[in-house]
Amino acid sequence: VYKRQVDVDEWEEAIQRGLKVRLAQLAEDRERRERAAAAEDGAFTAEFMAAARKVFDLIDTDASGLLDHDEIKTGVTSNQEVIAFVKDCGNQNLQDLLIPEKIEKSIKTLDTSGDGLIDAFEWEAIIEKALAAKLDERAKARAEEAIAAAAETATENEERKRRVAKLQTS
Repeated sequence: VYKRQVDVDEWEEAIQRGLKVRLAQLAEDRERRERAAAAEDGAFTAEFMAAARKVFDLIDTDASGLLDHDEIKTGVTSNQEVIAFVKDCGNQNLQDLLIPEKIEKSIKTLDTSGDGLIDAFEWEAIIEKALAAKLDERAKARAEEAIAAAAETATENEERKRRVAKLQTS
């Protein structure tokens, strides 16, 4: 068996080629994850907005396009679909509608025009804030997953280095 010695320049060049390939793979993986995340967020946004519109319509029992106090109170106390959406929407003002002692204050906060009614524009404004909070949560979760994956990759790289070092000494 013939063993050829690799000089330092060859070794460094091989390492640089390997690193270049790995960095290109990592960049491609990151771009693929970002595209996938954007697509997932787009689908989530569409679903969230459709659910918000449906909840508005469920609360608006007289189909006036305006939510009055009685409709809101009835919706958030008796309609399970409304309750589930409000509970999980990501906006504290909407979630406060579920707390009897906070409902009046919450309705006043949502009623930015001060006319005693919540119209579609006021509803959409609060829903956009809720959506932004939900998207931020999703982005934070993805960032945490990426950090965990990077730590795992670093551990794998350290193990590879140990194996290479062991091969070099044998």
